[in-house]
Amino acid sequence: MILGLIFSILSVTYTVESSSSVHVTGEAPISSNAIYARSGTTGQKGQMTAGNSTTLQLTGWDGCVIDSVVLSMRSNKEQGAGSLTMSIGERLAWKISDSDFAHDNWYGSYTTDWVDITQHIGKRVAPQEVVKIHIKASKNSLYIQHYTIYYSLPDPKAYEVRLLSGLYETPAPMIEETIGAGVVLPAWGDTLEWRFLGWSEREVLEDTISPPVMQAGTRYYPIYDCWLWAVYSDSEGNIHSTNAVSGEYVFANAFWQIALKGGVDNEEIATTSISIEEDANGEYMLMTGAEKSMTYYIDFMEDNTATIQHIGSKTMIGYEGTHLASSDDVWQYRLLEDGSYCFYYNDKGQTRMLCLGYGKDGSNNQIVAYLNRANVDVMTGKGFLLFPVGEAERPQFTSWPFGKLNGVEDVPVPNVKSRDGEYMLYLGNAVLHIKNGQKTLIKMCR
Repeated sequence: MILGLIFSILSVTYTVESSSSVHVTGEAPISSNAIYARSGTTGQKGQMTAGNSTTLQLTGWDGCVIDSVVLSMRSNKEQGAGSLTMSIGERLAWKISDSDFAHDNWYGSYTTDWVDITQHIGKRVAPQEVVKIHIKASKNSLYIQHYTIYYSLPDPKAYEVRLLSGLYETPAPMIEETIGAGVVLPAWGDTLEWRFLGWSEREVLEDTISPPVMQAGTRYYPIYDCWLWAVYSDSEGNIHSTNAVSGEYVFANAFWQIALKGGVDNEEIATTSISIEEDANGEYMLMTGAEKSMTYYIDFMEDNTATIQHIGSKTMIGYEGTHLASSDDVWQYRLLEDGSYCFYYNDKGQTRMLCLGYGKDGSNNQIVAYLNRANVDVMTGKGFLLFPVGEAERPQFTSWPFGKLNGVEDVPVPNVKSRDGEYMLYLGNAVLHIKNGQKTLIKMCR
């Protein structure tokens, strides 16, 4: 029993690399993501001077049980003070009130050596909850080197997936036939004004940006009993461009169903999930819209070269030797047979190309863009699709084509009064609880 418990505990370490990034080692939950930020603009990458703070934010930990957290920290030789809060969603999981590092709340003495600050947590992360560790210094200085989290994965079982169509009719719930088998997502219909795109883990009330969408026929692997929402668009989609005209574009890939997002970080460019469809004429359409973080300016030149800039960060996408860099280098480009592009350059007789995958060593948890050797002469397709970002009216996205209240089923009013005046009325994915005249709307747990 003890051995089973030991082997069920996993660990992941987030080591501070810069004032805005961490390096991940160990076994992070699949599809999880980490964002690190430091408010100070001077000092070392993990240093917190008086009034400044650091925050580690984790997403994608749904269903995991966080057993404990170990922080590698230090102070100055004779001073250093601050506070800590760790939250899981809206719940407080760990708190250290503002106190000196020499207080027992922290380490018990000042030290310039890296020491462990350890706390047992013992809490499960609910669906869509964000985990945050926020440390703020009140006296110079506190330092954070890395965060280690010990956790266990959700108990395996065959999970149930419920689908909300946003219309009067809705698909029947689906349960995995065996543990880990996943479920195949069904097709659904359009309305006169709204086109069905697919299913999402997030509800969309009304937005110009769609969340990641899984198309009908996709096998979805739930990690807990959950809900998926239909997503509709009032647009036919943004058609990819093949005319090599300078302007703002989304870099996307139909095979991976992703788009580039952000500038170069640690020799890679992050990606985000999108939805691309191909019509009967072979034209690719971006169905899920484009936010600023996905927008790049490409300056196409007459000699089949181009420069690339990320709009949001105002940084260039270039290269240095064998890896990506934030530099204004010139890329060569080629239009492939399927209307996609490849971007490449020559490095000491070798051709290196901007490509997609799990990183050079295959160790990434998510798809990223990076550089790799390639023979572009044999490439015919599956490169980068360029979707222009113009000033035209943005498409609208929603999970409720006729409005949220109009999309749910009719709710019968009970005609028998209970003795305590208590009723439960089911409204789509919520329950209206009425007791003694008091009304409470309860959102159903995912």
